[in-house]
Amino acid sequence: MRWFNIIGVTVLSLTLGGCSVARLGYNNAPGLLYYWLDTYFDFDGAQTLAIREKLQALQDWHRKEELPQIADLLKNMQPFASQGVTPEQVCRLYGFVLERAQAPLNYLSPAIASLASTLSQAQITHIQAEFDKRNKQWREEWLDVKPSKQLERRQKQIKEQAEMFYGRLSDAQTAQIKSLLETAGYDPQRQYTETLRRQQDSISVLNLIRTSGLPPAQATTEIQNLFARSFASPDPEYHHYAERARQLSCNTVAQLHNTASTEQREKMLKTLMGYEADARALMTTK
Repeated sequence: MRWFNIIGVTVLSLTLGGCSVARLGYNNAPGLLYYWLDTYFDFDGAQTLAIREKLQALQDWHRKEELPQIADLLKNMQPFASQGVTPEQVCRLYGFVLERAQAPLNYLSPAIASLASTLSQAQITHIQAEFDKRNKQWREEWLDVKPSKQLERRQKQIKEQAEMFYGRLSDAQTAQIKSLLETAGYDPQRQYTETLRRQQDSISVLNLIRTSGLPPAQATTEIQNLFARSFASPDPEYHHYAERARQLSCNTVAQLHNTASTEQREKMLKTLMGYEADARALMTTK
């Protein structure tokens, strides 16, 4: 499922990648997304023409409909740079960002359904092989290492993300992140099991559309339902686990922000202002 989610997440994250890099990345997003998707689907000539056209239409739509909402969000976040925040406020922000990531996927659902109807068995096999390759890499990085190494890697990821906004974190803030992660109960095996479920679900839906001759509207519904099951797992145990992780993330972000120094808050404000300027420039630049 990650290869569907990446469409929405990439389009959003390209907007928040930093000044000229963000603008260059966003303006080249259709091509970048095509090459990324091609590693999974191994498109043929007709599929290439169709998906390139749809990705360009996606960007045009996103520039008109989504970037104004993202720009307004970035503007509305700026006063909070100098204020304290609660975990509830952070979770509401997360919910909005998730909606913005889902929106491009919903827009693209008819195109994905149409593409699925043209896939060959060889392409399905190619997708599964790509899943297997990336799963092997993920196992080596997360399952085949000691818990201490997992904690170290997760701490590094969160620190790097935080420093994009705040600049260098203090030793006390780094220790705070580590302490929160130690109580998080991260379970890579559970995450891996859910990843396999999503992949198998994706293959099943693609095969259903490919072989059953579903009407376009019904095929689109199947793709939309697939997306919905990815964002909200039907597995109740994993759903509970993911919700607990989301709440912990909100708590971590709130605590980190509330301990930020004046210098760090100024850095965050400048960063948000720069991202907003990028988003507004991209609204009118092609």
